[in-house]
Amino acid sequence: MCYDLICGGEKRQISCRSIFMKIKLGTMGVNGEITKRQKILGMIGKNLILVGGNAMYALAIVLFVMPSGLVTGGVTGISIMIGKLTGIEMSYFVFLINIVLFIWGSVVLGKHFCVTTAASTILYPSFLYIFQRVFQNVVLIENDLVLCAAAAGVMIGVAVGMVARTDSSTGGTDIPPLIINKWTGFPVGTMLFIIDATVICTQLPVSSVRQALYGILMVVVYSFVINQVMMMGNGKVQIQVITSCTREIRDAVLTELHRGVTLLSGKRGLSGESCDVVLTVVSSRQLARAKKTILDVDPDAFMIVSKVGEVNGNGFSFSKGDKWLDKSDIL
Repeated sequence: MCYDLICGGEKRQISCRSIFMKIKLGTMGVNGEITKRQKILGMIGKNLILVGGNAMYALAIVLFVMPSGLVTGGVTGISIMIGKLTGIEMSYFVFLINIVLFIWGSVVLGKHFCVTTAASTILYPSFLYIFQRVFQNVVLIENDLVLCAAAAGVMIGVAVGMVARTDSSTGGTDIPPLIINKWTGFPVGTMLFIIDATVICTQLPVSSVRQALYGILMVVVYSFVINQVMMMGNGKVQIQVITSCTREIRDAVLTELHRGVTLLSGKRGLSGESCDVVLTVVSSRQLARAKKTILDVDPDAFMIVSKVGEVNGNGFSFSKGDKWLDKSDIL
C-alpha cells in the first residue's frame, strides 16, 4: 500500500516499507554511524555479560556447592569427585577436562564452536582458582542443604542463562552431546541428561544420599532458572483481530505500533460471511498499547491474545533496519 505525501511542494508516493525506514533512520542515522557505535557497545556488553556469568557460576560452586558437599553434574561434578579422591584442587581438573573437550569439539564442530566456547573454557576454571583462594575460609550457610541447593541453583541458573544469551557456551559436558548429535543425530538434551545422571551416580560413593538428593534439587532449580533467564525480556504476544475495519486496523498496527501484519481469510460461523483476520505479533511491553490502538479504531473488534514461546523473522530475530534499509526509499 502507498500513501500520497507532499514534499517540497511536490507530490510523492511512499510505501509502508518506506515509513518503517524513516522510523528506523530516526534512531540510526543515514550514514549508519549510530548503528556502528551501538554494535561496538553491544559487543562490549556481551563480553562483560560473558565474564560476569562465568564469575557467578564459579562463585556459586565455591560458596555453596563445595562447602556443603552437594552432588552436581557436568565437568564440575567430575572434578569435585576426583578432587575428593586425590586431594588435589578441583580447579586444575576443571581446566584440564575443559581443554581436552574443547580441542575435541573444535576438531569435530568447527570454527563457530571455537569462537563461542573458547572464553568460558578459560574463564570458568580461572575464576574457580581465584575464588577458592579468596573465599577459602568463608562459609555462608552451615548445615542447611536446602538453602545451599536453592542459592546455588539460582546463581548457576542465572549465570548459565547469561552466558547462553550471549550466544556462547559454557563448554564442558555440553560438548560431547553436540558431537554425538552431529555423528548420530541423537537428541542433545537427552544425551546431556544421560551424562549428568551418570556423573551424579558416580559421586555416590564419596557423598551421602542426602547430599545427592539435594544435589538433584539444585539441578532442577538451575534448569528452571536457566529457562526463565533465556526467555527474560523476550516475551512475545500474538494478536488476532476479527473486525469490520480491517484496513484501518492494519494501517494503525503498521504506522503506530511499527509491527508487521498478516491478513488471513476467515468465514463467520453464524452468518457464513467471508472476513479478514488481522494477525500481528508484538512484544509483551507493547500489548497494552496494541489493544488500545486496535480498540480506538474499532471498539467492537473481536480480539484473541496468545502468548508466543518464540518468534523468528523481521523485527524479532533480526533488525528491521538491517533487512529493510534501502536508500532509494528515503524521502
